[in-house]
Amino acid sequence: MRHHRAVFMSHARAARGSGVCGLPCVAWRMATLMTTAAVFVTAVVIGAGEAGAAEAAAVAVRLPITGTRDTQVEAAILRQLDRLKGGTERGVLVLRFDSPEDGSSGGSDFGRSLELARFLCDGRLTGIKTVAFLPAGATGHAVLAALACEEIVMAADAVLGPANTDEPAVDDAMRAAYLQIANRRRTVPPAVALALLDPAASVVRVSTDDGEQFVTAKDVEPLRQKSAVLDVEEITPVPLSLTGRRARELGFVRMLARTPAEMARSLEIDERVLAIDPALDGGWKAAQIVLAGPITGDSVARARQQIERAVNDGANFLCLRVDSAGGSPEQSLVLANRLAAFDPTKVRTVAYVPRQARGDAALVAMACDELVMHTDAVLGGEGDAAIGGRQGAAVAASWREGVAKNRERTWSLPVALVVPGIEVKQATQQKTGRVEYFSDEELAAREDRDAWKVGAKIGTGPIELSGRSAESLGLVAHQVDGFAGLVQAYGLTGEIALSEPGWADRLLDALASPGLAWLLLLIGGVGLYIELHTPGFGLGGFVSMVAFIVYFWSQYLHGTAGWLEVMLFLAGLFCLAAEIFVLPGFGVLGLGGGVLLIASLVLASQSFVLPANDYQIRQLQWSLLGILGAAVGVSLMGVLLRRWLPSAPVLRNVLLEPPAAVDTAFEEERLEELIGLEGTTTTRLAPAGKARIAGRLHEVTSDGALVEPGLPVRVVEVRGGRVLVKPVLGSSGSA
Repeated sequence: MRHHRAVFMSHARAARGSGVCGLPCVAWRMATLMTTAAVFVTAVVIGAGEAGAAEAAAVAVRLPITGTRDTQVEAAILRQLDRLKGGTERGVLVLRFDSPEDGSSGGSDFGRSLELARFLCDGRLTGIKTVAFLPAGATGHAVLAALACEEIVMAADAVLGPANTDEPAVDDAMRAAYLQIANRRRTVPPAVALALLDPAASVVRVSTDDGEQFVTAKDVEPLRQKSAVLDVEEITPVPLSLTGRRARELGFVRMLARTPAEMARSLEIDERVLAIDPALDGGWKAAQIVLAGPITGDSVARARQQIERAVNDGANFLCLRVDSAGGSPEQSLVLANRLAAFDPTKVRTVAYVPRQARGDAALVAMACDELVMHTDAVLGGEGDAAIGGRQGAAVAASWREGVAKNRERTWSLPVALVVPGIEVKQATQQKTGRVEYFSDEELAAREDRDAWKVGAKIGTGPIELSGRSAESLGLVAHQVDGFAGLVQAYGLTGEIALSEPGWADRLLDALASPGLAWLLLLIGGVGLYIELHTPGFGLGGFVSMVAFIVYFWSQYLHGTAGWLEVMLFLAGLFCLAAEIFVLPGFGVLGLGGGVLLIASLVLASQSFVLPANDYQIRQLQWSLLGILGAAVGVSLMGVLLRRWLPSAPVLRNVLLEPPAAVDTAFEEERLEELIGLEGTTTTRLAPAGKARIAGRLHEVTSDGALVEPGLPVRVVEVRGGRVLVKPVLGSSGSA
């Protein structure tokens, strides 16, 4: 403010001069006086803390200015006009001059640059403060467009000029254009604007008793005749080029800023409103990356490969579709840091959450430039990974030093969505009314902590937010009912190469959904039941095999099943088969096989082994409920199939007919004839098995002793249709 007041007074004294430099010089002094007064008033308003009510927007000016770049920038500005003029204070329009990848900014067409400069001085922009932001400087005729803005903001080491790098031969039309824009905007004196263009023009700073002026070298002598010249300083080099630091000293640059965040803080506006639309180069070229199911190293690697492939193909809009409950905080941070590394002026990243981004998946969503959620979607809270203790502290530190630092954002609320124990409160910047969310630790570490007024408590981590509550906190850019709403919100129309999830992705999601997964188990169980009641390997075995293969394959692709679950399932089947066909009876193998089968199916449907939080407990309950439902379904289907299939015209041979009813009294009487007879075991009795007695094979049960096959036994009792035997004394099979 002291700088503006000094400039104001110096120009006021200069304006009282007699106009020795001619009418243009007098006009420039008077216009500069009014412009400086306006800048002084603006500085006072900002200093009073009232700039927070001003609307702000940013538009990228891709250098060099060629082709239709000027009309693209003009169209982008016109789309913002109504909003910028709708605030209670003067709107702020920031034009960010972005240099090409090689760092050069030359090559701008003079005619296109002049048209853009004239547009920036047009009456349609009355009431809007235009600010040229030059983080890497500007050379060539792009300088002309920067001079057409009301204020210039540069990085300290960035360079403005020279403007003749593209056309060393400067003609009168170019000189007239630069003088015209300089006289209309008054960002820099006309003499300085001419020196930036013409190598033959030199500019000096003249100190007189009336103040300081910037004039051409040939105007110094006429000035001496009218005023006492105290000092003459030549401004070098020739042709003129100025660093941001030097231009700030001379009063041509309002402030020095390296990043949009620094500039936003200096202008006291919200950094988020300065997000630049990178679609100016001919519209959005979008790509969608799907991150579904548990987050693992493989899923993150696939997502990163798809991201790199899309960016290399020229995509400037990345839609990351997140439908996950997390699973690996370390891998989520890897993907989050990659997303945060993109320059938002070149690649816009948007996270779309149609259903859930629980646990550490919320970190991935929050790392994007913008967040779009379904109304009932869930962000944060407990997920597939139980985070706490040292791991929670590591997640907080990694986010704070990675994504938050890279994007210059606050870190408390994103971390509190995942890490337990972090208490977040709403804070309002008293000067501007800006709202942020801080933990006590983050607020205490801020240099401007006294400028914030702490308000209501938002919650304690892990905080779970719905789409509505996330929007109320300002985390959500758009709340949509479906993917079509996102397309409409960002204008993703026309020939944009946007691919929604293909049929393979939809099939995978459907197969991994709980309902269809348990249906596959039901089909597999019914097929296995049919196979057990059919001689040889038939249709039931084939259907069962396919159903279980598809089930484990879908869960594997979904990230919840691996070789462990498959091996447990196969081991369970082997144990049951051995108990039924090799070692009849219901012993350790049968019980263990059943436990292995249940364990494999449960583990295949979830990403954890033992539950460690409420969310995981609920997931385990759903898994067990699904298996129980499938088991009940298999039992009911078994009863129906036993009654229906044998009489069906086509499928009568699929299932054997149930045995005809027998006279149990007659059968038991016949078996009683075996009492006292001896036979030989054909299988191991543990305690049930088979023995050949009186030339026939019978189901027998020992009296509790383990009897090996091939040993003699004697029938001692027939009870309820069961033949009880004992080893013959003197045999070596008794235990």
